[in-house]
Amino acid sequence: MTQYTLPFLFLNLGGEMIYILDQRLRAQNIAVEKSRKVLDDLVRIMFNPRFMEELFKPQEIYNKAALKALFHDLAHASIMRLNETSMNKLYDLMTMVFKWQIFSSSHPRELILITLNHLDSMRSLVSCSLILKQLDTAYFMFIKVFM
Repeated sequence: MTQYTLPFLFLNLGGEMIYILDQRLRAQNIAVEKSRKVLDDLVRIMFNPRFMEELFKPQEIYNKAALKALFHDLAHASIMRLNETSMNKLYDLMTMVFKWQIFSSSHPRELILITLNHLDSMRSLVSCSLILKQLDTAYFMFIKVFM
């Protein structure tokens, strides 16, 4: 089962990243349309069908530097730009919150529910029907592997 850890990590850390960025965009009073475009772009890229197919193949987990680089590239795939300090803080916050969720879980099944919650939360933050379909596909891929 450890060969399926990567999708678990990616979906949860990605969900945290989207949530944190949404909160920061709101706090900085970024225009709604611009915020929506940033979040739509990020989620669309995260859930690219070819990437999801590769992600859900049994494989070894990435090392910490490779996982951080993946999210760095993802965060800069939209019109948004983060300096190195902001990106490091974002990644640290993503991992800290996800670790807290893991340690707060009393049963392994709760980890599945946390992941599904992240996917549901991302659904509420995007507006494009194509992206919603991509999220649905990832949702069912996750259920197929983990349930």
